[in-house]
Formats: sequence, structure tokens, C-alpha cells
Amino acid sequence: MIDFFQQISEAWSTWMRAAGWQAALLAGFVFVLLFLLRRWISAPLRYAILLVVLLKFATPPFMTLSTGFFSQSSAMHQQVFRVPPIYTIETTLLTEDNSSSAVRSGVRNSEAAENIQPQETVPQPAASPAPVVPNHSATAKFGWSAFWMCLYIGGVVCALFVLMRRYTAVKRIVRSSALQESGTLHAEIARIAGLLNMKTTPALRLSDETDGPFAIGTWRPTIVLPRGLAEELQADQLTIVLAHELAHVRRRDLLVGWFETLVSIVWWFHPALWWLRRSLRQTREDCCDDLLLARELAQPERYCETLIEAASRQHNRLAETLVLGFVHREHPTARRIRRLMDASLFRSDRLRYPALFLVVLIALIMLPGIQPETQPVTQTTLEGNGVWRNLSFQLDQNEEAAVEECKELAQTYFFTSNDQRKFAQPETREKLEAVLKLYPDNFYAQYLLGTWYQLEGNQQEATRLKNQALKQAPVVLSQRYQLGNGEPATGVEISQIEVECNRVQNHSLDPSLKLKFVNLTTDAEGKVYLPVYDTVYRMSSQAYPEGYFAEIQSLGWFESKSRQGTLPDVLIWRRWSRPRNFTQSAAESPILKDATGTDELRLESNGNQYEIAAVYRAQKDGSFVSENGKGKPQSLSKTSLPEIKNGAFLDHALIDLANPVESRFGLQEIQILDSQTKIRLDNFQYGAGYNWADQNRFHLFSLWNPLPETVDLVLQVYDYNANDYRFEIPPQVGASVEQAGVTFKIKYLGAGNHIGWSSKTGFYGEAQSLDNTSEVIFDISGAQELRSSLWVVSKSGRRWNLKNGGWFSAGIGNTPIRISLPLQEIDHFELVPYRTRETIYFEGLQLPPRRDPLVQELPTIEFPVNGKTGIYVSEALSPMRILFESRRGDLFSGMGASEHGFELHERPQQNQKPEMSSTVNWSYYANISLRERLKFEYYPSSNNKSGGSSQSCSAAWGSAGFATRKVPLEQIKAVRLEILSQPAD
Repeated sequence: MIDFFQQISEAWSTWMRAAGWQAALLAGFVFVLLFLLRRWISAPLRYAILLVVLLKFATPPFMTLSTGFFSQSSAMHQQVFRVPPIYTIETTLLTEDNSSSAVRSGVRNSEAAENIQPQETVPQPAASPAPVVPNHSATAKFGWSAFWMCLYIGGVVCALFVLMRRYTAVKRIVRSSALQESGTLHAEIARIAGLLNMKTTPALRLSDETDGPFAIGTWRPTIVLPRGLAEELQADQLTIVLAHELAHVRRRDLLVGWFETLVSIVWWFHPALWWLRRSLRQTREDCCDDLLLARELAQPERYCETLIEAASRQHNRLAETLVLGFVHREHPTARRIRRLMDASLFRSDRLRYPALFLVVLIALIMLPGIQPETQPVTQTTLEGNGVWRNLSFQLDQNEEAAVEECKELAQTYFFTSNDQRKFAQPETREKLEAVLKLYPDNFYAQYLLGTWYQLEGNQQEATRLKNQALKQAPVVLSQRYQLGNGEPATGVEISQIEVECNRVQNHSLDPSLKLKFVNLTTDAEGKVYLPVYDTVYRMSSQAYPEGYFAEIQSLGWFESKSRQGTLPDVLIWRRWSRPRNFTQSAAESPILKDATGTDELRLESNGNQYEIAAVYRAQKDGSFVSENGKGKPQSLSKTSLPEIKNGAFLDHALIDLANPVESRFGLQEIQILDSQTKIRLDNFQYGAGYNWADQNRFHLFSLWNPLPETVDLVLQVYDYNANDYRFEIPPQVGASVEQAGVTFKIKYLGAGNHIGWSSKTGFYGEAQSLDNTSEVIFDISGAQELRSSLWVVSKSGRRWNLKNGGWFSAGIGNTPIRISLPLQEIDHFELVPYRTRETIYFEGLQLPPRRDPLVQELPTIEFPVNGKTGIYVSEALSPMRILFESRRGDLFSGMGASEHGFELHERPQQNQKPEMSSTVNWSYYANISLRERLKFEYYPSSNNKSGGSSQSCSAAWGSAGFATRKVPLEQIKAVRLEILSQPAD
């Protein structure tokens, strides 16, 4: 909370400093201008110029305009000073326990499917993990900006209190006064209002509780006269008093007075505003005086006599500027008398057109502010009125081709030839220099050339080129990497960041311009700098240092309002380090901040009541202990509990939901967080993970180390009503259901997937990956208004929503849906009403204690191949059920993962060589990240130990892999799968 207040106070401090000095500079300029021209400009013009200063106090200091003096001076300033220079530093990172560890760069392309996603890099061998640090929270610093903000808020509260007291006193005077609806004074005020061309006549009241006349009321103006003054002044003097007050009303001075009051509350401490308010009061009276004299409603001598006589009767101070009086103690009568009697002054009853033009010109020059050198980027959209909104950014075709060539060169950073990166070859430097010869100011080519020299070890030239690129770039984006305790992650190498620079022409979006930056290193502040064009951006891909997990906010489209746009900070921590030196609240957690949650055991969402039934903990002997989730013991329920046979080396916990019933909600995904740090369990602790066989029970487990004491349960759910339809569709062609006149029918269902499909010609080519994927086409016909969700349910009970946006009835066929699930594993499809997905969470669920420590040595899992093809299942690490398959031939060229499962990319049958090679593949479904190692045991007679290729792939909910050996399957006796205890850094 203190950190959040500190951030707010720093932003407030930056805003107020910028606005304050700009307004002070303008006030000083206007003071000198009005002093020099005091005898040659009219009071209305002087008043209008002062109002420009008042508007400056209320104008955002970072609102820029090409006509603005401050904007142009900022642009000229930033042509010289743009961003901090890049300095070369040692590429070491201080870990969260203040120990140092070498960092090697990793590569990963990530696409954020949700608003916030934890990211990781591709595993590579590295150093040992960071040790566990003591449990303590980082101490937040309460800086001077927070102190000044507290003092400022106190001043605002006092100013508001004084204002309300004065306004209440004035309203009391008005309420107690007598309304004059007829008589001489009423007739006189109507006559004067007509002379002043006023559309309505203000109300007139006589009061015994005030000694000075005043006007009040912005929308329903009222003039209040002291009864004594009305009885003692002569008729012509009363006309002058009434005309003066009517002049205030006619000029809308009361409306301006309220605006002035609000601005003065915000800037109560600013000396320039004190001077401005005094000048506005004096000039406002001068304007009314000149209006009466110019309209010949008063003579100067008689005006002065009336002013002196009224001033002699006034002893109480009015609540300026909420009410506007004839005389005030703040308005020195002597100054006004001298001015009234000065016949040489230029007087005007209104602002003339030339003067109005001058005021508008001054406003255009002085109101626009400075574009800050550094400002956080802001989320935006390119969509508007059904089309893409236009952007001014465009590129010359030749320069675009040069940028594309540079990007292709940057991509070669990830390819090697003879153990050397292709990017580091001399040809790369020559090509970049050729681009710079044609386009000397191409900052992207300069930056990449600096990267080339950095790889060559010429740090001086690399620093020079990169700093030059930052100076040339229209915008520089910066991103800070920090550790959990708030310290900057210094010297971290980031393998790549790619920024999409969008263009729109003729309302057509072109996102093809992407700037790829490679081999980045954070500076002493934990920052990296990215020179980009001035447009609207998206982060295309981002990689994080090997050995670290990270949380980053997905911005979607965003733009920078300054030359240096600051991207949200990236929190990184050593992989599976179980960090304990910082604490995050739900509001600070990227995963929970936009979710609906509770620290109780019940939560309502869209009419559904979610309730924790029990939390169980397994012991070494397989028995369970039951609590309510908040540390209160309870008896074991009659609900069947799983049989635990591996409790000696695997820690188990169960979280059961009592409500709602399974038919009332759909579960898209769950996440288990460590309650203190709000880090996902599978990223927080190596060997810890979770899975679920149904929607009402979640199984947590951990190897080597016990589970955290408290966890947060996060659910992404779809809520249904009791009377909502739910249809099961069997997995066969022709199966259909009908709802509200809409028919859903399986038009095609087959094993594997195709490379393409056309509604006219059908599938392209032959189906691929027949053994581990499937494909379905649903035909939807009937009414147009029905919107539904379609789920696939596996035989193991896992469920996947096939389209998050739902399905509309359309009367035409639909495109194929690829399912990363073997055809024989599909149990059925489910059709339910479309609902918006909600994220809910239960915070601080306490796990029951475990009595015995975990055994550190894990069993080796052996699959007896015996030279045959087959499918094997191991329950040794249950509930992480491991499936293993042995097959003939070199079957797979690679693999991938989707939201539904894993996909093995099959080689063409003619390239599989079943007589000369063999392949084994394995998989398990659980939210856990582990390192595995396969060991092959051959028959002694084979005398063959040749190797082969292997690949593995992990997703948020499981892991899979395959290994190929250049030996016939008949020579393989067994394969052992070992779970490695040391996590990859």
C-alpha cells in the first residue's frame, strides 16, 4: 500500500512541478506585459489576458501543440538531451539473496493469451539455482514526494473547509433577506438590465445582515442590497450600485469566479496564483467601472462619491469570488477613484475583435505545455467507428525495405554456423554499413551495428553507435527489470524484444513493420532502451533471461506521449527459487488485480455461490488430515479420497468445492499461487504442481519440498443458470442436437489435422499427426440470434472450450477445429449457452500440516519395451500419470503445444525408416515444470549405443517429449525415465 501511495505521490509531484513552473513563467511574462502597457490597453483585454494565465494553471502541463512555446522549447531541448546514454557493464546479476550469478541469454517467443501471463525462456544448462532467502518483506521507502503530497492534501482540505464556511454564511444572508418583487428598486433594476441588453433580470433582495451590496448565483443570479444603503443613498447613487452589480452578472463574472475559486483550491500554495487572484479582482472591478462609464450610466465624479460613501459603510469581508460586491476592503478605493477620474485612459465596454484575436493568439502560444522526456506509455486502440483510425506515421518504400533487411539480419542472431552466430559474421556489418550509407539517420541500422560490435568485443564503438541511435530515434521505449524486493536486475542479458510499429493508410491496418532487438543488456537501473518510430505499438515477442521467470503486463496496443516512453516494469525471479523476500497483495498481483476474490470461504459470481468444502493433506502413510481452509480441523467427509501410495516422496493436498454443482459452471483453467508472493506454484517451487480430474477437486503435489503453508486458488469460470441447456454430443459424424430452432451437427470428425481447408474444395493434402490430434467441423443452421459455447471432453475428464468467443448460428458451414487430442481419447462434445468468462479467487487457503519430511530420492521409472511396440502407463508419480509409447521408425520431426494439448509433427511415411530406427514418446498432464532424462537399455547382443535426436515441450498444463534412436526397436530392452532434482537455471 505504501509503495502504491509512493508511486501516486511521485506522479503527482511530477505533474505539479511541471504545471507550476510553466504557469509561474507565464504569470511573470503577463505581469511585465501588463505593467508596460497599463495605459494603452483596455480593462477587458487586460482581464482576458489574465484569464489565459488562470487557464494555464488548469491546463495539463503535458498537453502539447505545435504552436506552443513550451512545446517547441521542449522539442528543441530533447533534440540535445533525449535518453540516458548506454554504458557497458559486467553481465552479472545480483540474485534475491544478494549472491552473484552469471546470466546467459535464452530465447523464447511468447504470445500473451491472457492479459497477464508468466513467461519463461527455453531451458539451457546453466549454474545452480539461487538458495532460498529468509522470509521478510521488502521495506517500502516513504519519500519526500509522499510527505509533500500529504501536506498538500491537508492544505486543500483546509481551503475547502474555509470556502464552505464562507459560502454557508453568504447563503444564510441571502435566505434571510427580503425578495423585492415590486416597487421602485424592482422597476429600476429591470430598467438598467434592459439598457445592458440582458435577457433576464436578476432577483433583488434587501438584507439587514450585510453592510455591502453583492451579486451571487451563477445560473440564477441574485443581487443583495443592504437595507440601510438602499434607504440612505440617493436615487442616482442606487442606480450606479445596481448597474455595477448587473455588470458583473452580464459579464459572467460569477461563473469565472467559481472557476477561479476551484483553481485556487488546487493551487493554494502558489505565489503566482495569489498575485493572479488579486489582479483579477482589481481588473474585474475596472471592467465594470468602464462599462458603466462607456454606456453613460454614471459620471466619473458621481461614481467616485458613491464609491466613497458605500466603502465607508462596509466593515465585513465577503466571500470573494463566490459573491461579487460593489466595494471590498481588498480593492483600495483610492486606486479606483484615481482611475475613474483619469480621462486619458482608454475605456471599453467589451472585448473588441482585434483584442480577442490577440488573446486567442497568446493562448495558442502559452497554453500548450511541455512533452515530458519520460512518461509511462498508455494503452490505446486503433479501432474507431468500425474502421481503423488514421495514423500520421508512414515510411518511404525504400526505407521500409532497408528496415526489413535489418530485421532479417537481426534474426540471424539465433542461427549458428561453425559454432558462430551468423549475425556476428563480417557480412552482417557490411550490409548494415551499406544501409547506413543510403540512410545515415537510420537509427535501427545504427543500433544493430552497435550490437554487432558488442558481440565482437569492441564495446567503445558499440556504445557510441547505440547512443547515436537513441538520439536519432523519434521515440525511445524503456523497460525496467526488477527483482522481487524492488532492486533493479542489473546486467541481465535479454535475447530479444520485438516491437510492432503499426501503420494505417486509407483505414487499412498494416502491422508488418516490426523492429527486432537482440542481445540486450540491462543497465545499472535494470533498464533496456529500444529506439522506435513515433506511432502506435504492440510487443510482438519478448524473451527473458535464462534461469528466470517473469511477470509482464500485456498492453495490447499502446502509444507514448513523450520522447521516452516507459513500459511497465517486469518482475523477474530465479526459476523455482521459492522467493520469500517480498510480498504482493492481490491488488498488486497482475493475475489477481482485475479478478473477483475473497479471503473467506464463500464467493458469489453471477448468481453462483462458490464455496470451499474442505482442504486435505496427505501424510507419509497415505492417510489424510482435513481442515476447512482457514486452519480449523474438521472430520473427514464421506467423499472418496484418492489412494496415496507415494506419500513418502510426494507431498499431496486436495482442495474441494462444495458449490456450485458441476452443471452450473464450466471451468476453463485453474491456477494455484503462493499466497505471499502471488507467484504461480509451478513457477514458485521446483517440483510443485497441480491438476484436476473434475471441476470440484484440485490436486496439489510437490517433490523434494513441502507445499507452501497458504495458497490462493484462482479459477476461470463460466457461470450457468439452473434452467440453461446442456447437451452432450457423441463423437461421431452426423450426431446433432437442436436448441431454440438451431441445429448443431457434426459434419466431419477424423483423426489428424490438415494443412488447410476451403469451403469450396475441402481439405488440402492428407491428414497429419493421426495418432495425437483430431479435427472436427460443426454445421450450425437455423435462427440467427443463438450464441453458444462448444466444449470437448476427454475420457480422462479434462475439458476445453473450443472457442472463447462462442459460436453464432449462421446457416452456413464452419471451418475445421484442430484438437490436440487423439480421436480415441474424445469422450463427447458439450453444447452450453455462451457466457463471458470470469476470474475468481480464494485467497489465503491454509493447507493442513504434514508431519513427516519428504524422502529426497525418487524412484526411476522403467518402461519394459522388450523390443516391441506398446503403450505403457506409470502411476509412480500419481496424480501425474505418465504415458509412454514405443514405436518403430524415425517418426517425428518436431513438436508443439496448443491450448488443447501437444502435437507431434510426423515425418512423411517414406522417411520414417522403421527397420533402421525407433522412437519413444511420453507425456503427462499436470501444471508442473520438470527436467527429465531418458536412458536406453539395449540387449547385449545388439552392441549398439548410437544416439539420436530428442525434443521436449511444456505448456501451462503438462509436458511431453520424444526421442529417436538409430537402432531397430527389437534391440531396445527398456527405457528409464529419470526426474532430475536440480532445476535448470
